[in-house]
Amino acid sequence: MKAALKNIRLVATDLDGTLLRNDKSISPEDYKMLIHLGEKGITRIAATGRSLHKVEEVLPSSVPIDYVVYSSGAGIYDWNNQQLLHREFFSEETTLAIIAHLLKGQFNFFVYEAIPNNNLFQFHRGAEPCGEFERYLGFHEGDFHELNGLDYLGSAGQIMAVIPNDTKLFEELKAGIEMACKNVRVIRTTSPINSNYIWLEIFPDSVSKGHGIKWLCNYLSVDYAATVGIGNDYNDLDMFEFVAHPYVLSNGIAELRHRFRTSEKSNEESGFSAVIQELSITQL
Repeated sequence: MKAALKNIRLVATDLDGTLLRNDKSISPEDYKMLIHLGEKGITRIAATGRSLHKVEEVLPSSVPIDYVVYSSGAGIYDWNNQQLLHREFFSEETTLAIIAHLLKGQFNFFVYEAIPNNNLFQFHRGAEPCGEFERYLGFHEGDFHELNGLDYLGSAGQIMAVIPNDTKLFEELKAGIEMACKNVRVIRTTSPINSNYIWLEIFPDSVSKGHGIKWLCNYLSVDYAATVGIGNDYNDLDMFEFVAHPYVLSNGIAELRHRFRTSEKSNEESGFSAVIQELSITQL
């Protein structure tokens, strides 16, 4: 069964590849739809793997949304009141355990400070040269310095390794990390820079877009059954599994399009609005 718009109280959308077009803009149609949802009293959430700093690079403060679930759920932010509501991070002990595991495997990886400073990070070059890794550093000049082995003090909000886009390799590394390090969650994201690479993102096991949206539902007293989630990539999976009405845009990963409802429209074709329009004309 599908839900009529009048029965929906919360809509969560991924940013890159979903609400954002490929040039990182929002289509006029999608912008108007965000306003329309607000007029109907429906909570609008941007759920993204971006840090808040990176969200603010693509979303002006005037964009009509209510909350941001960012860094894949590690932070929850009240967009209109500019207030951090919730954050998750690793203990220093767990941070060092993950770093030790990645150093042993000689991976290329980044260690991000805890929210609200998670735009700052340290990096380690692994055994294999990686153009994707170097390009990422080039996009963040001034935000980082090189990691000196296990000489890391304090907690971390996120750790990310860059690996080739190989599902078998990802699953093997994921299993190894989760076995070696307690209370962690490994999330797969297709690199938005080069789809030949995977960003293997490591968070506390309480972190995911789905957990972030659930936290907001409880905070706002929204029935879980009255939720919609729209996305396109692997890091949207937890969101899809939590919300009552998950939708993948037509440009989404094939595996997800086979598992969840799929819009006929892509992010370049105002797919976000197309999903809402489908919901608004369909009765239970």
